[in-house]
Amino acid sequence: MSKADCEAAVAEGKLGIKYCGYDTDYWAGAVKACGGTSKMPTLAQLGELASQLYVGNPTIGAEDDVEADFNADSPIAKALNLTHDFDLWSGEEYDSYDVYYRHFGSSDTLWANGGRDFSNGILALCLGD
Repeated sequence: MSKADCEAAVAEGKLGIKYCGYDTDYWAGAVKACGGTSKMPTLAQLGELASQLYVGNPTIGAEDDVEADFNADSPIAKALNLTHDFDLWSGEEYDSYDVYYRHFGSSDTLWANGGRDFSNGILALCLGD
């Protein structure tokens, strides 16, 4: 999403976007594609998803970093055709330059903030009703 389009969405109160920080805001584009921040997972929900994707189903909170092996045979991984080494954006902004996201690695899962301007590498997961 262009900065101008992002700023228009903020001014109109659309999509739940609070900030616009870059000439091209890929996170805002993902928000638009999902239909708003409310249609994207929270950081806590990404932790819950991670709990289902790692061996032993460890309890993973919003800001927990956990060392465990990714379980590509888990029902969720199979249903979503997921393999390790991907990042998912949350619908939560940290500031005008960063948003929260979670990394899903082969032997760990980590939370972080950053990436509004990443053109690739961070994926969006849209939630249904």
